[in-house]
Amino acid sequence: MFEEWKHLNIRLDIWHFMRRFSVGCTTDSHQLYATFMGRLSHCIFMWDEDDLKALKIAKQSELEAKGRTPSEADVLRSISQSELALHCKRTTRGVRETQVLIERLIQGLDGDNGRDTLGVPLINSARMSEIVKSQKKHVTCIQDPQGIQLYLQTGNVLKGGHPLPTYRCARGSTSLESFHLHLNRFIPGTLASDVFFQAYLLDGLSRWNEDRAVAASKDEQSCSYNHLLRHAANTLAEEVLGEKIIPYVGPRQYTGELIGVEYLYQQTGKVLQD
Repeated sequence: MFEEWKHLNIRLDIWHFMRRFSVGCTTDSHQLYATFMGRLSHCIFMWDEDDLKALKIAKQSELEAKGRTPSEADVLRSISQSELALHCKRTTRGVRETQVLIERLIQGLDGDNGRDTLGVPLINSARMSEIVKSQKKHVTCIQDPQGIQLYLQTGNVLKGGHPLPTYRCARGSTSLESFHLHLNRFIPGTLASDVFFQAYLLDGLSRWNEDRAVAASKDEQSCSYNHLLRHAANTLAEEVLGEKIIPYVGPRQYTGELIGVEYLYQQTGKVLQD
């Protein structure tokens, strides 16, 4: 389907990948289900060693300030998942290591080792075996793409007297999932002609892409989406101040791609008003 786009990298959302394995469990209310999903995430991700070390030092100092003498196990127990996500970067482990760890995890919880107090097994062996076979080829698609910065440092905080960076991660499907909700809101009301529908759609898409670009960078949000107004403000600022004051990138060259109603009409032979 995507052969014409030579530089397109296709990635599978990691949570969706993990949910495919959860289907191999007998029930999500099993006592070991949460443990299985947590270890499955560990099979895919690893924390940055330098970030984790800095967080442990800060957390130890924080506990010592309260009059405690914590062991390393105490320090690890006191670190919450939200603190890990805020102060530490994560990377994928690589195809081979991920495959080996997932297979070991399933083998370790299959059969009697995965039974709860009522004797119910966690894993449906036959179903999970088929899932493992079918998902092996997708492990490549969940690896972090080379040369793309997924983390943006948003600031620093003091914890236990030690400065720690705070990060925002671009990985995940939150923006993609909510896009479907916002797409429905691009069109006001329930009635619109094809031309107005297309105009609303393109305007909404343009604003959405601009907001996502700002969210993934250190640029400040502009006070207006009007490109002509922003270009005029930058032109005047260059004359007066000698520099641009509003982040602005001109529109790219049109590739001929059909979007929305234009794409629909191209399939049916109709023509959208110019």
